[in-house]
Amino acid sequence: MQFNPITADTPMRLSGKTRELAAEYLSGENKNRLHKADFSISDLNLPPDTDANVILGKLSLLIAQKTPIVIVRNEKLAGCAPLLESVQHLVPGWPSMSSVSHTTADFQDAIGLGLSGLERELIAREREGLSSEQKQFCAALCDVIQAMRIWTKRHIAAYQELILKDVKNAENYRLIVQTLERVPENPPRTFCEAVQALWSFWEFQRLCGNWSGLGRLDMILGEYLERDLDEKIITLDEARELLAHFWIKGTEWCHGLAKNSVFKPGSGDAQVYQNVVLGGKLADGQNVDNKVSDLVLDIIEELHISDFPIAVRLNEQSSPEFLRRVAEVQLLGGGIVSIYNENIVLAALKKYGYCEAEAVTFTNDGCWEIIIPGMTAFGYVPFDALQILQQTLGELDEKGDFEALFQAYSANMQIKIEAFADQQKHYRCDSYWAGTTISLLMPACRQSCLSYNNRGTKYTVCAIHAGGLPDVANSLLALKKWVFEQKILSLQEFTGILQSDWQGHECLRLKIKKAFIAYGNDDCEADSMMQRIFNDFSSQVAAIHQRHGVLMPCGISTFGREIAWAANRWATPFGNRAHEYLASNLSPTPGTEKVGLTAIMNSYCKMDFTRTPNGCPLDLRLDAGFAKSAQSVEILITLINVFLQRGGFYLQIDVVDPEMLQVAQQNPDRYPNLAVRISGWSARFATLSKEWQDMIINRATVKER
Repeated sequence: MQFNPITADTPMRLSGKTRELAAEYLSGENKNRLHKADFSISDLNLPPDTDANVILGKLSLLIAQKTPIVIVRNEKLAGCAPLLESVQHLVPGWPSMSSVSHTTADFQDAIGLGLSGLERELIAREREGLSSEQKQFCAALCDVIQAMRIWTKRHIAAYQELILKDVKNAENYRLIVQTLERVPENPPRTFCEAVQALWSFWEFQRLCGNWSGLGRLDMILGEYLERDLDEKIITLDEARELLAHFWIKGTEWCHGLAKNSVFKPGSGDAQVYQNVVLGGKLADGQNVDNKVSDLVLDIIEELHISDFPIAVRLNEQSSPEFLRRVAEVQLLGGGIVSIYNENIVLAALKKYGYCEAEAVTFTNDGCWEIIIPGMTAFGYVPFDALQILQQTLGELDEKGDFEALFQAYSANMQIKIEAFADQQKHYRCDSYWAGTTISLLMPACRQSCLSYNNRGTKYTVCAIHAGGLPDVANSLLALKKWVFEQKILSLQEFTGILQSDWQGHECLRLKIKKAFIAYGNDDCEADSMMQRIFNDFSSQVAAIHQRHGVLMPCGISTFGREIAWAANRWATPFGNRAHEYLASNLSPTPGTEKVGLTAIMNSYCKMDFTRTPNGCPLDLRLDAGFAKSAQSVEILITLINVFLQRGGFYLQIDVVDPEMLQVAQQNPDRYPNLAVRISGWSARFATLSKEWQDMIINRATVKER
C-alpha cells in the first residue's frame, strides 16, 4: 500500500522511513502475525481453588515467556501484542476470562515509579498487616512486575541478536537496547525513555487482553520533552518522529476484525478504547497544551491515523494557536479529534460530588464517558428511551390529557432506572473477574490491595445512559400537537397507525412530516420539550446518585445502538417509518434538522449539562465542500467558541463526503484508510460491517422523505 498525504497541501514533516512504516502497518500486513496463544492456565498446574488474582499473576508470566517477539525493521519502539485473544478482548491462555476495558489507568504514576518503584510500594504494603486475600493480591501484582521484566529482557536479547545480523539498522537497535536497559524498570530521564516506558506499560496490559485509554498524553510526556529541548538532547523533529512511531505501532491490529477469518466485521477494527486526551487545566490552574500537544496534532494531520482518537479539553485559557490547530485537523475529516468543554465538565463533576483536585484530572474511559483515571472501575447500562414511550402508548386508554401521557412516560422511565440501580448490588464485587494486570496500573487498587473488579478502586461507577431522547421529545411534541391540541386523531387511533407503520396513511405522514418542526432547529417549542425530557431523566438518575456502593452518574448516548434498537422501534408520530436509524446521542433525528449547524448547536446548548456528569455528546457533520472553502478554519473556530461559551459538553465533528462513502462501500480497496467518526471512536470505513456502513451513510445523506 502506498502512503499518500490527505491532500496535496498536507505538510510532510516526517521522514520517508517513518511514512513507509506507517504504510506497512496501515496495509493490515501485521494481521498475519496474529495467532492464538499456544499456552493456557492448565500449563501452570495450579490447584483448582486457586484465587483468580494468583492465576492471572502467574499467567502474565506465561504470556511474557511464551508470546513471540515481533520486531519490525525501522521502528523506534519495542513491544507488540500479537495474540488473537488480546484483539478479542480476552485474556490469552484463559479465553473464558474477560479482560478489562472502559477505563483509563494512571500511566503517569506507573512510568514515574518504574517497575522497581512499584515493587517497593507493594513490598511496603505487605508489611502493614494485610489480610491473606490482600497479600495474595500484592503477590499477584509482583508477578505482573516480574512478567514485564521478562518481556523486556526478551526484547533486549532479540535486539542484541539483530545488531549482529542486520548491520544496516544496528545503530537503531543499539539505541532501543540502551533505552530498554533503563525503562520500564526505572523512572525515565529523557523524552525517549518516557515514550518507551509509556509504550511498555500500555502495551503489556494490552497484550494481556486489556483495553485501557492512555489519558492525558501531553501532561504525561510534556515535561520530559521541554527539558530535553532546553538541554539540546533532542530536536523537535526527532521528538515528532519518535511519537509518530508510537502512533503507528498503535495500529498493529489494523484490519484484524475485517479481513482475518477469526473475526466478523462490526463496529470497526480501531474500536479498542485507546483514547488520548490533550490540553486542559492542571491542579495549579495552568493549561497543559504544550509541544507534545502540537506534535500529536502534526502526526494526525500527516498520517491520519484514527486508532488513537483525540479528545481535546478546551477552556478560556486555551491558546488561539492550539484552537486553530485543532480546527485545522478536524477539517481533514475522520472525526479523529473531538472537544470537551472543560469548564462544563468540571462543573458537572463538582456538582456530582468529586473534589476539585480529583475533578481536574478527569479523562475518559477510552471512549468519551468521564472518569477519574487510576481511581475508577467503570461501566454503564444503556437503554432506548423511545421504546419506553412506545410501551407507554400501548398501555394508555383515551382518558386524560397530554400531562397524563407525560407523567405515565415519566413513571415508566422511573421504573426502568430503579430496576437498573437495584441490579448493581454485586456489581464489580466478584473476586473471580480479577483484572490483575490493569490493577497494577491503578494506584487506588495498590492502596486497597483489592483488584479492579473487586471494588479495589476508589470509585466504582455504573453510569445510567439513555438513548433516543431527541426521538422521544419529537414524538411527545407531535402527539401534543396532533392528538391533544388539534385533535386530528385520537391517541388510540394514532398509536394504531404507528404500530402499522403508517399503512394506508401516507398522505397524513407526509403532511405531518412537512409541518413538524423538531428539536435541532432552534425552535422554542421543540427545544422546550427536549429540555423537559432531558431534565426529567437527569433528575431521576441524580436522585439515585449511589446505590450498593456504586456511583450512578447520568449520561446520554447511543454508541451506534441505533442499529440494534431499530428492529424494535415503531414508526414515529413526527413522520419516520418503523425501523429507521434515528437520533445519535443528543443530536437531532436525521432529516429533521432544517436550518443549519448554528441552529443545531443552539438547540443542544439549551440543556444544563452540569446534570450529565458522565457525558452527553453532540455530533456535527460538515460537508466536504465546506472544508475546502477559504474561510473554513475561521468559521469552525467561531463555531467551537460558540459551543464553549453557550455551555455545550462534548462535540464530535466529522467532515464527510457522502458520495465517497458510497463508492468506498462498493470498492473498499480504494479507500483502505478512510476514517469516519462513529461515537466516541473513529473507524476505518472499510472495516465496518455493511450494517454499520449503512448507518454512517444514512447520517450523511438522509433527506426529508
